[in-house]
Amino acid sequence: MHQLAFQLKASPPPSLDNFVVGQNRELLSTIGRFLLGREEVRFLYLWGLEGSGKTHLLQAVGAAWQDSGRRTSHSLSLDEADPLDDQLCVCVDGVDRLDDNEQIEFFNMYNEIRDCGGRMFVTGRQPLSGLSLRPDVLTRLGWGLVYQVFPLDDIHRAEAMEEYAKLRGFNISPEVIAFVLARHPRDLTSLVALLDGLDRYSMELKRSITIPLVKSFFESGDRA
Repeated sequence: MHQLAFQLKASPPPSLDNFVVGQNRELLSTIGRFLLGREEVRFLYLWGLEGSGKTHLLQAVGAAWQDSGRRTSHSLSLDEADPLDDQLCVCVDGVDRLDDNEQIEFFNMYNEIRDCGGRMFVTGRQPLSGLSLRPDVLTRLGWGLVYQVFPLDDIHRAEAMEEYAKLRGFNISPEVIAFVLARHPRDLTSLVALLDGLDRYSMELKRSITIPLVKSFFESGDRA
């Protein structure tokens, strides 16, 4: 078994700049208005399949909101010293996974955010009609804007892989990308994890990323 390299290049954090838009151009435009603090875009619910990029967007929006000098919370339980005002954005990833008590907290938080002029950015795996949540929670989600995050097609997957590799500091050829897409789960989360693994493996062996190296990596069983 090969030994993993100790010094690894850090993966770039999720941002709007490294999100591959694909069919989500309208959504990105709405997110832009959300970040500008437009009054008509205060509550967003994004839904999509696993690996479609909704969590990437949530993390990117939370970071961008905070980088602008405002405050982001990823918790439904705020510190007593943290004021509820129009500078606060609460991000909730996976609303469909909230238990009964957490749904009550979500309902109360939504009402408080609405009253204070803040923002909420929420994700889930299903459209509103497919969520098994309390009716009052579903009603609140429906008061805001709802968008599906569309997964990438093969052209945009290849574009995303090439761009991510560049951000990691290495190049990957179209031939290698096509080889990977034909033999590996095609959701972006899995592909990014694979590229991270390939980057580590190639540094250990001091070899460029080619189809033979990818075959060797697959045979090693270390894809993460």
